[in-house]
Amino acid sequence: MHVVDPRVFLLDKAAQYQPSPHTLDDANALLGTLGIEKMVIVQPSIYGDDNSCTLDGLRKLGSAKGRAVVQFDPDTTSAMQLREWHDLGVRGVRLNFKSVGSELDADLLTATMHKYADAVRELGWVVQLYIALEDVPLLERVVPELGGVKVCFDHFGHPSPASLAAAKTAHDLPGFSALANLLKQGQTWVKISASYRINMDPRHPVVESLCREVVKLRPDRCVFATDWPHTRYDGLNVGPYLEAILDWVGQEGVPLQQVLVDNAETVFDAKA
Repeated sequence: MHVVDPRVFLLDKAAQYQPSPHTLDDANALLGTLGIEKMVIVQPSIYGDDNSCTLDGLRKLGSAKGRAVVQFDPDTTSAMQLREWHDLGVRGVRLNFKSVGSELDADLLTATMHKYADAVRELGWVVQLYIALEDVPLLERVVPELGGVKVCFDHFGHPSPASLAAAKTAHDLPGFSALANLLKQGQTWVKISASYRINMDPRHPVVESLCREVVKLRPDRCVFATDWPHTRYDGLNVGPYLEAILDWVGQEGVPLQQVLVDNAETVFDAKA
């Protein structure tokens, strides 16, 4: 989930949208009704590399119930700074190529992944990626070279609307075979989240296929996320989307405890 409060923490100059405030108190009020007590606060793109709002939320939540994923420039961020964040409960770095419209170059992407992996390896952090599923093949060779650093893809890998429209199952989606291969190797995780960002039909058949195939392939490498507060989707009734995901996971015979709790505790180093 995210916390954002433009009243207190100024947005990055390159922010592509102006959100309403969504504070940790708001998150507790809503997510608490779902029985969610432990949260991972993820740095949103609108704050760039200024993690002040995310870290403020993490401090208020506390490391017993909270973890965070930040953004930073590895060329200008010291190992001491990373260690200080680690002690607060930070356990990952997010690279957003999808929602900011980045054009991916294979060589640059490879160099970027190695640079971030080198920065977080000793801390055991995860590198969280928001890229298009069609671009995952660019990483099929790179991820195994990262020296054991965990990699997590946001939102099922997020196939494009065009590839979704042309597909009948997940196996028809460009990039899915690369995602499957990476999952099999065990270093890669997939976030089961925000299916509405892929298609507004809560039970779109290809999205269902994508979810079920990923869960079936590596149930120990799927991480559930609320994606609260559903930025750019103001007023969304998220209930039908959450219900569909829970149904699909259950229909694959995978314990909900594993996908909703256990896997997140593993990848974000949050086991009691």
